[in-house]
Amino acid sequence: MSRVRVPQPVQNKSKMNFIQYIKDSFDELNNHMTWISKDDAQKTTVTVAVFTILFALAVAGIDYVFQTGLDNFFKLF
Repeated sequence: MSRVRVPQPVQNKSKMNFIQYIKDSFDELNNHMTWISKDDAQKTTVTVAVFTILFALAVAGIDYVFQTGLDNFFKLF
C-alpha cells in the first residue's frame, strides 16, 4: 500500500524566500560594502564626463573629415 504525499504550497515558500533575499540584499549593501567617498565619486563622474565629451568631439571630427572627403571625391564624377 503506497501513501500519497501532498506537497506543501510553493507560493508561501517562494514569497518568504524572496522577502528574505531582499532583506539580505539590503543588509549586504548597508553593512558589508565599502563605498567610495562623495568627493571621489564626484571626481570620477567629472572625469568620465570630460572624456565622454572629448571622445564625442573626436568622433564628430573624424566623421566631418570623412564626409568632406567623400563629398569632394563624388564631385569629381
